[in-house]
Amino acid sequence: MLEHPTPSPARRGTGAAGRRLRASLAAIAAGSALVTLAACSAPGSGSGSGSPADATPTAVNTAVGDTPATLTLFSAAGLQTYEQGLADAFMAKYPKIKVKLRVEADNNYNTVLPRVLASDSAPDLVQPFDLLGGVKDHLLTNLDPYDKAYGWSEKVPASALAPGRVAMGVIGGGSLYQAGGSAGPLVGVFYNKDLAAKVGMKTVPSTVAELETVMAKAKKQGITPIVASNQDGLIGHLYNLLLGDYMGAQKLSDIVYHKPGVSLDTPEAVKATETLQKWIKAGYFASDVNAINQEASYGQFTGGKGLFFFQGSWITQTMDKTFKGKYGVFPMPPATEGGAYAGMTSNTLAFSIAARSKNKDAAALFLDFLTTPEAAKVAVKNGYAALTGDAKSAGKPSLSGSLTDQIQTGYAVIAADNGFDSWLQNAAPEVNTKLTQQLQLLVSGKVEPAGMVKTLQTTYADALKSS
Repeated sequence: MLEHPTPSPARRGTGAAGRRLRASLAAIAAGSALVTLAACSAPGSGSGSGSPADATPTAVNTAVGDTPATLTLFSAAGLQTYEQGLADAFMAKYPKIKVKLRVEADNNYNTVLPRVLASDSAPDLVQPFDLLGGVKDHLLTNLDPYDKAYGWSEKVPASALAPGRVAMGVIGGGSLYQAGGSAGPLVGVFYNKDLAAKVGMKTVPSTVAELETVMAKAKKQGITPIVASNQDGLIGHLYNLLLGDYMGAQKLSDIVYHKPGVSLDTPEAVKATETLQKWIKAGYFASDVNAINQEASYGQFTGGKGLFFFQGSWITQTMDKTFKGKYGVFPMPPATEGGAYAGMTSNTLAFSIAARSKNKDAAALFLDFLTTPEAAKVAVKNGYAALTGDAKSAGKPSLSGSLTDQIQTGYAVIAADNGFDSWLQNAAPEVNTKLTQQLQLLVSGKVEPAGMVKTLQTTYADALKSS
């Protein structure tokens, strides 16, 4: 199974990433709801602070920062420290609004959340595991009026907000039900600084071809170009990055969110698979990579056994124990010069407002706060990459600077290109299982790229039919 981070083990499952990621991506944008802006309402007035079961406010008020209120944020225990940090930062800016965490055990969060949302004591703010179910059952607030009032769609990259949009029972487009800022892990290319210097890598590769040239130099000098584990299918991180490069982030997301009519069986997906096969045949991986597990791969990289490691920034805590200061990271370079950056992530700064919340306007102000540099700094302090400013002003990836700087820059350039996507494995549990098998067969030379892509597409289509 492909390992990748989730905001909480309670919130999204690995592989399938829960039912919310098994939904389709709608191509239809819902019409904007009519809203009344702050100038038309007095503080605390309007349905935004009225009917607790109002799933679509008809009037909202943004001038609530000085109006006393108490918000309840339903938190999983694994994220309590992080979310308390967000609450503290919000209260420092808006001292008249209190935010209290209601903490549930990680293994109970998903189970109890629907019941909690339907109760008379529903919290105000949540991160739902099953977004589609919450929308279908009218448990979550349609945030379109607040989006229009605050301008979130202009502040936040579209690819960061897309997982929170629902239309006609599918995810990815339409009305907004989960919103906030943009923060999460960076999945990219970790490198050994000493080995990079040894092979003469003085700048970040700007294309896949340049990256390949560096790997060829490493191989020629007797250095293993890529450390990976494929006993557990973790070459899948690299494969997903290649898919994002060649297919484009949106088309990969269309697969994950089940957009009607999409297919993985495309020339671009085959090209990505051919690129991975070429690197396998060139000997850029250890010969026993199919027998290596994740823990062993960490040891190999920190032990200086390879130049590159395609992984996510969640691994830094593990690597820093023995390898701190000896490695860096940059985003996966685009397929072509000047092409768009793409990469997988999950948004840890996006929340929903319960339909039964009695403080929707104040809760929306909290969501708006999540788009600010103050909230981004809390995310960074807790180990996430985050947009601390305008994504369009992102710097250029560099081999210099601190690891944190490199992670932040890598995340920002992907955001600037609207390149956030998800793991192909999240399309369905069956795809997760089949992809691990196919990657192992590709390494052992028992499947060709076109055949592998067709097999994955068949598995994907069958999973959609059965669900």
